[in-house]
Amino acid sequence: MRILESAARRYDAGIRLLSLGHIDSVYNRVAQLARGPEVLDLGCGTGNLTMRLAARGFRVTGVDLSPEMLDLARRKTPPGVAMCWVQAGAVELIDHFQPASFDTIISVLLFSELSEAEQVEALRQCGRLLRVGGQLIVADEVPAPTFARRILQNLVRLPLAGITYALTQTSTSVVRELEKKLIAAHFRLIWRESNHLGDFVILEAAKQEARDATTC
Repeated sequence: MRILESAARRYDAGIRLLSLGHIDSVYNRVAQLARGPEVLDLGCGTGNLTMRLAARGFRVTGVDLSPEMLDLARRKTPPGVAMCWVQAGAVELIDHFQPASFDTIISVLLFSELSEAEQVEALRQCGRLLRVGGQLIVADEVPAPTFARRILQNLVRLPLAGITYALTQTSTSVVRELEKKLIAAHFRLIWRESNHLGDFVILEAAKQEARDATTC
């Protein structure tokens, strides 16, 4: 989201437009699911979800690739709220954090901006940074489950994709086989919920014990 990220003050309004106003309810739901106490918000943007997590009393680290977004997130942080902000990409996490540093890692609308290879690597690194039994929550766009719903999904999504491209000169794509990728990265799925169309999911998974995984 290049233009939105280069003009970070427009990011929140842009995301609400592109999500048809649903992003705040997603943030609220994800914050409710989080367990903590040490939480990593991956792809935190301007910190809207990060602030909700901190309000629950968690010790939260927000990670984003854009320094402009992080600068705005810092300025939005309420006085007296201890937050940690780190500039890094989704496949650079192990360069910034020690293994088993977090109880929960959360990612909202980030994987749809990554390539297939980056998705796999980001999940591998999340597994490395989580403690055994740690919680991973991923909320993102996925293909609708039936042919008819996929047609409807495309009818709704194509105009939004045009808006996205006009604003950002880039595009996102639905995350295919997200659940299979989580399992391949040695996570155990424990919760799944989706919208009515089935083209947006919130997945909760747990890192499996070392004896159940051959690699991290």
